[in-house]
Amino acid sequence: MTTKEDILAFLQENYTSDDEPALTVEEGQAAQQWTLAALFVRRWLNDGDDAPNWGLTNVQQVYTYLCENKDAVVEHGLIEKEGNNNFGFALWSDYDFDADYANHM
Repeated sequence: MTTKEDILAFLQENYTSDDEPALTVEEGQAAQQWTLAALFVRRWLNDGDDAPNWGLTNVQQVYTYLCENKDAVVEHGLIEKEGNNNFGFALWSDYDFDADYANHM
């Protein structure tokens, strides 16, 4: 299984902002912000594109990586159980953030 450190390193390699996002769900809850993994997933599911102004690069590759390593991402607490966009529309439920990936395989 992919380690927590491997996943975080991959995420941070593709994040170019000076802001420091939450890395774990626990950190995100304390700071009231999405985890870095969730930011990438939300961007892919919302727009399917990079967001260089937000520091999110290689979004498709990161989304694919997170889907391929879903069990480890969830086990290590790197993504929220439920995800929605800024308008409140559900993007995933019960950690099912990889449904879009599975539909295109």
